[in-house]
Amino acid sequence: MAIGVNLEYPAFNESNTYAAYDANNVYKCTVDNIMQIINEINIKKSNERVLIEIENTVGLTDEIIKSIPDNVDVRVIGGLTEEYARSHKNQYMDYLREKATYSRDELQQINNKFKEIESKIDPKWNDYDKALYLYEYMKYNIVYRKGLDGLGNMSRTRTWDTLIGLINELSTCSGFAHIYQELCTRQNIKCVKTGGTCIRELSGDHAWNVVEIDGKNFIVDIIWDAQEYEKGKDVTTGFAPKEVSGYHPKAYREMHQNLSSISPEWVESTSKKVSQNIPKEQKIKERLEHFFATRKADWNRMMELRGEQIKNGNNMGGMPL
Repeated sequence: MAIGVNLEYPAFNESNTYAAYDANNVYKCTVDNIMQIINEINIKKSNERVLIEIENTVGLTDEIIKSIPDNVDVRVIGGLTEEYARSHKNQYMDYLREKATYSRDELQQINNKFKEIESKIDPKWNDYDKALYLYEYMKYNIVYRKGLDGLGNMSRTRTWDTLIGLINELSTCSGFAHIYQELCTRQNIKCVKTGGTCIRELSGDHAWNVVEIDGKNFIVDIIWDAQEYEKGKDVTTGFAPKEVSGYHPKAYREMHQNLSSISPEWVESTSKKVSQNIPKEQKIKERLEHFFATRKADWNRMMELRGEQIKNGNNMGGMPL
């Protein structure tokens, strides 16, 4: 081996994810103290871009969102953890976290959608019922799409990978897993977004979820059934399947070492119960048209953040612009 060659993955450097902001304008907080942070920002009366970072949206009310100043972005980390970063060799975490950053108006739209989905949850349901309901909602209402332009990960807009996909109703496997984790977390169901390789009709980089209920781990992979529904076939095969040998995780390996499954008979009968009030209209053409209509604005917002990084002397390790 040549001397001086380092074949290790680059270390995860969380500070790189804040490159678009002055260090004094980055606030990590929880929902419990977010109003205190907002009040501090208001006292400063600065027009500089400010970032508030939270782990998830649990407890984020309309009142809190409405109080967020115009110059504040809110980043929701969700599944974009250091563990998940390793599944991408730590190469794209700066980029993914950059995309998971929302304006006040975007956050309000996302929160409205959460409330709409959660309003149909029966308080008598157990965690298995709730997890399957959230699965079915996404299957019926989010269209799976690979990158339409074929230009790769660096050209994908936020619709593909973040909670924005819940609004545009379009997403990739990465976005499906990101949204599902957030939905489960809001129901106090332990769920992670994991990455690796899946051999199921194809072989390549993939993202899915592992849910833990009653101390048991289950794979949840929605996109296969979302694609079948688009073709006119309503099935539920990716919720806690028995066959998991095709999944080769790079992230959260420990959770994959002891996987359980749920009988297809239970899934089929419970699916009918929990999905009774889920809208099932197929509006694929309209969703694609909406995506293309919003794509320019979405891309401009990403480039605005990238411009701030360059101005601050950080181009995220030479990522393409």
